Amino acid sequence: MEWFQFKRAIPSIQPDFIFSIGSFQISNTTLYLFAIALFLFVGLLIMRPKLSTLPGKGQLMLEMMYEGVLGLIMQITASEYHAKKVFHILGALFLFIGFANFSGLIPGLTSITYDGISIFRTPTADFNTTFALAFGSVIVLHIVSIGDWGFFGHLGKFFKFKEVFQGFKQGIGAGFMSLIDFFLGLLDIVGELAKIVSLSLRLFGNMYAGEVLMVILIGSLAYAVPSLWFAMSMLSALVQAIVFGSLVTVFYMLAIKSDSSSEKRA
Repeated sequence: MEWFQFKRAIPSIQPDFIFSIGSFQISNTTLYLFAIALFLFVGLLIMRPKLSTLPGKGQLMLEMMYEGVLGLIMQITASEYHAKKVFHILGALFLFIGFANFSGLIPGLTSITYDGISIFRTPTADFNTTFALAFGSVIVLHIVSIGDWGFFGHLGKFFKFKEVFQGFKQGIGAGFMSLIDFFLGLLDIVGELAKIVSLSLRLFGNMYAGEVLMVILIGSLAYAVPSLWFAMSMLSALVQAIVFGSLVTVFYMLAIKSDSSSEKRA
């Protein structure tokens, strides 16, 4: 039955290093990440001059992606103003994460080796990549919050000294309630760290588990079952990109003032 199986090693949770630039080591996930970024950059540069009022197939696909992502963001934000304001950032996240997830499913590409090491590996199956994406997203959300609330207003969401002072001015009962609110504000700092951990681990866990399961299925039954799993992996790659982008959109709406959209309309 060996002809019905393929023997492949289960991928390590750590990426493999291909070469180094000085003291900085380049892993196969980093190399693939830059290759995807370069591909998207060059591809969009090539397509931009070809955009017209009578779209071809490529432009139609881009327009469908644009309308789909913008429509999803508008559903979450319930505001056309905010959807268009953050679309360039969230759209880039959707596009990059989607391509990064799908890139690991390209047949044969991850089998290219150098010195016995795979040159390309799915970037989002590396925790370093997903952590960087999550960390950068949360940093941007804090910058947005500072722009909306002001620097001290943003800090005031976590360190509620003013509320404690005003609470005790109103009475002992209100003062103790404000102390509870103060400690809840401190817990929100933990919540911000939890956002980074949850965003990065969710994406990494799903993509790495997909890699491992694919190897197991190919090792046990090389044809029919892996074909079905390949189709499911394509769906999972799309879903994970949508989930990551959607959660960042929700966190964005939580970071801004609830009346921002009405103020902008006014």
